[in-house]
Amino acid sequence: MKYGIFSSAGNLIAWCDSREDALATLRNLIEDDPTAADDLAAIPVTATGRPCGPAIPAGVATAEHASAA
Repeated sequence: MKYGIFSSAGNLIAWCDSREDALATLRNLIEDDPTAADDLAAIPVTATGRPCGPAIPAGVATAEHASAA
């Protein structure tokens, strides 16, 4: 499943090929700009680009990474 990284304004920031890639991308974006944590989320999308699941807020991505470490 593909994931889109979107800003709260709805702008597409990046495409990712998997949940793991999306979480890593969110973590990298937050490392570069910690204030982005409140503005970004990964959203799973279908092959045609339609949203198909709940958003993963950037803050959750960093929390999942911290608990796995």
